[in-house]
Amino acid sequence: MKRVFYLISAMALSVVLFSCATTAGINDGSPYKRMKYNEKAYNKAFEEGKYDICISMLRGKNKDNSDIKDNLDIGMLCYMNEDYEESNRVFDETDRLMTEAFTKSISKETGAAMFNENIAEYGGNVYEYLLINSMKALNFLQLGDMENALVELNRGAMKENEYLQKYGELMLNDSVDKEDSENFDKSVGNLGLDITQYASETPKKPTVKDLYQDSALMRYLSLLLYTANGDRSNAEVDAKVVSTLGSKIDLSEDVNIPYGKGRLDVLALSDFIGQRHEAKFETERILPFYLPIDGAAPIFFKLKFVWPEYSGQSPVVTAIVAELLDSDEKKPMAVIEDFDQALSKDVRLKANKAFTRSMIRSISKKSAALLSATGGMVAAKKVAQNGSGPAAVTAQVTYLTLFHAAENVIDLIDKSETADLRQGIYFPRIASGTGFTVEPGTYSVRVTYFKNSEIIHQEKISDIQVKAGKPTLVVSSCLRKK
Repeated sequence: MKRVFYLISAMALSVVLFSCATTAGINDGSPYKRMKYNEKAYNKAFEEGKYDICISMLRGKNKDNSDIKDNLDIGMLCYMNEDYEESNRVFDETDRLMTEAFTKSISKETGAAMFNENIAEYGGNVYEYLLINSMKALNFLQLGDMENALVELNRGAMKENEYLQKYGELMLNDSVDKEDSENFDKSVGNLGLDITQYASETPKKPTVKDLYQDSALMRYLSLLLYTANGDRSNAEVDAKVVSTLGSKIDLSEDVNIPYGKGRLDVLALSDFIGQRHEAKFETERILPFYLPIDGAAPIFFKLKFVWPEYSGQSPVVTAIVAELLDSDEKKPMAVIEDFDQALSKDVRLKANKAFTRSMIRSISKKSAALLSATGGMVAAKKVAQNGSGPAAVTAQVTYLTLFHAAENVIDLIDKSETADLRQGIYFPRIASGTGFTVEPGTYSVRVTYFKNSEIIHQEKISDIQVKAGKPTLVVSSCLRKK
């Protein structure tokens, strides 16, 4: 995909902040008819680049448009399909849903310990909460709407402040609901467990360093827009933040374009973001639960706790080079933001709480199930032991039936214990950039993507008009799984 954005001067920022982006719902005029979701057909369509079919299938799967995870994927598929208006419409409604879910999570942390993590409403991950604004800004730029692009980036900045002040504090708070804690303590006692021996399995508690502090991509885009607006002060602030976040991209001439020159900036989006997986701890030995009656066999059970984990991925794209064809000048593209790092932070932020909740759920549910079955089994066993004839036989059958039912319930509890792995899967892994300072005129660039020394993708972008004192942004992408 090739995109050229001419960043001409817009209205003053104070006016832009009062502008409004589209607020149409996802149902309003979508060109993609709903289709029945079929995983095999979906994967085939995706591999063939038939993103319109993928969008229709996800819409068929997500019939009420309220599944934030699917909506994030639909928005990115629309972007990849170069349908920027629909991408923005989907992202705009999804942004609203995420904001509502985010507000709920601040007022009352969702996903109580006694319920599976996946039952709780999915509000998106924090990097998605901000990345969605960057993608909307790119959509608006492609549509030639610089004002609303800047609005989206400023909205992202405002959401970021709210996140750091409220959500970050909430996630670093490791307290457990008092009622859940009391039920858990009782359950541990009922099962005769020594929980301290499992303490070493607990993921590390998150620290402030695990908070997603800022988006370098969002800052990079706003820097270019501020430069186009002649707002050097804010552009300098963004440049410093991008550098502080670890990017090595040289932005000096994006903030101060030399007199009489123009700036041709190249942004590349490569690979898909990694996907979290489930980590689990299971006790090595089977633990016994003894019934309070002589002659009854113990019910054996294991402990299983789960949490999300991310161990990285092998990149498809290992290097990107931008070439100004009119002068044969070549520049390696520097990483602006690595969203796999954001994913890793998000996982570390949630892992400890997820483990604790999983432990509370698993032990509390097993205790409740075993205690519930105990009364009936004890009564039946007494009749079987002390009675005679058909009544004793029937009681023994009842006892065995309840015994095996309790075993099955324990197995079902373990099977139902799954980590929350939900996330958007089509966001880019890496945003890279570079730039050329040139005379005003028309230019062509070629962006080459490498896997080690092998060229795996190239894009030539022609007829790029560069004006004096202004940045022109070119966006290329190589979003692929392999």
